[in-house]
Amino acid sequence: MMTENCKAFIPPACGSLLYHCSEIECNASQSNEPTTLNSNRDVSLLNQWANENKIQLSPSAVLSLTTGDDYGISLIKSSKKYETILSVPKEVVMDSEYIRREWYEYLEPALDYIRDTGLQESALNFVLVVRILYEYNLNTDSRWHLWIQSLPKTFNTGVCMDDVELDCLPPFALALANFEKQQWQIFQKAYEMLRGTPIFVDGVNDELSLWVFNVVLTRCWRYAQDSDDGDDDMVRPIVVPFGDMFNHREPPNVVVKDSDSFDSVDFVLALYMDVPNHHPQGQEGRQQGGEENSVGLFLSYGLTNPHRFLTVFGFCDESMPEVFSQLLFHNPTPELINLGCNDRSKMVYRTSDGGISTAIWDCILYTLLAQVPSEQEQFYSAHIDGNTEEKLRFHRKYALEESLTLRNHVEATANEFRDYMKKIDFMSEDERALHPRLELIRRHNHFLFRIFDKVRQRIDNRAQAEVKRRRGVKSTS
Repeated sequence: MMTENCKAFIPPACGSLLYHCSEIECNASQSNEPTTLNSNRDVSLLNQWANENKIQLSPSAVLSLTTGDDYGISLIKSSKKYETILSVPKEVVMDSEYIRREWYEYLEPALDYIRDTGLQESALNFVLVVRILYEYNLNTDSRWHLWIQSLPKTFNTGVCMDDVELDCLPPFALALANFEKQQWQIFQKAYEMLRGTPIFVDGVNDELSLWVFNVVLTRCWRYAQDSDDGDDDMVRPIVVPFGDMFNHREPPNVVVKDSDSFDSVDFVLALYMDVPNHHPQGQEGRQQGGEENSVGLFLSYGLTNPHRFLTVFGFCDESMPEVFSQLLFHNPTPELINLGCNDRSKMVYRTSDGGISTAIWDCILYTLLAQVPSEQEQFYSAHIDGNTEEKLRFHRKYALEESLTLRNHVEATANEFRDYMKKIDFMSEDERALHPRLELIRRHNHFLFRIFDKVRQRIDNRAQAEVKRRRGVKSTS
């Protein structure tokens, strides 16, 4: 699990999270037996482990089974806004930067290799991979053993998809999946560079290596902390055990913050939550297979890119209120950038009704006005001055041209999603059974097709209204 808005976290003093290097058992990785993955997920002792490590779960909340082998955290008692649902001591948190400092002499050559491949931002993820592999190999001697046993053993992320499944991904999702596969391969090579050090685990096969990579990919948190020199913020991934049990939904009803004493990571309610004594079957937010009267608790993993949720986290999020438009402007001018063309949080469509953001219309119109430089300059000046009436005048004047231009992209993208759906539909049941992620991929493509089709309908309505208006003007002139 990953989030982008955890800047408030202040990690504990260096060394408080980790074993010192001098305490590492140098023979911990010397077994000749291959290190393989235990295929069974076991959450039965997670609450016991939490108690032993002073992790506090509110009596109002429980760990609950959602669907299949997936778990979440649910509320079983009405609770006030800002009530702390879960508090995880920072001594239990795995902090990649502190691990890097602790194991610097062993890790640095491998980290240099990763940075040289262009994966600068992923280097500290590798540190977490190394740490979890090390702890996994310690088995019951690891402080985190029971938490590790509670982790899912299978994933639906892009890095796990086979060639048939990849062939049914739209281009944006495929690019992300291929990037994760490339990253995993680079991490494997980097891990071999640790051979001969006390933190290296012998005999790690591809199955275990891929599993640990997925654990870090799906369950680490990214947040920014001021660097020592006071310059740019340093983004560092951490893993918050037990906190990784919160699932995603928009809007969230749980937020993350530091405790007032800065010694724990707290998960608090973002609003008052009512848990009635009785609820209708299937009511939104209830956990199937969980407590009879319970309400699911969710974090936001951030951003508006459903391809990211599919390939990085392995699920289709149909709760998001907005999705990225997939409009890309090659070599954009500073003016286009200022209008928002590179800001994916602005270049969005509303999922409920296909609403189109102002930034999209602004960028489309500014591009079209390149044919009329004087008007292009006037439009941009109105934007800089915050003159919305003047901007609206231009949008009304060129409503048809804007609509037809945007429609081409929207229709092509919607058709693309439909074609990938058909590709799966044409497969036999036996073929689909061999590729278990196809149903998830189809659901993802169908979700996006529905949204882009709503956008197309909205554009068509706007264009038709503008055609009627122009015809009416001509008939009266």
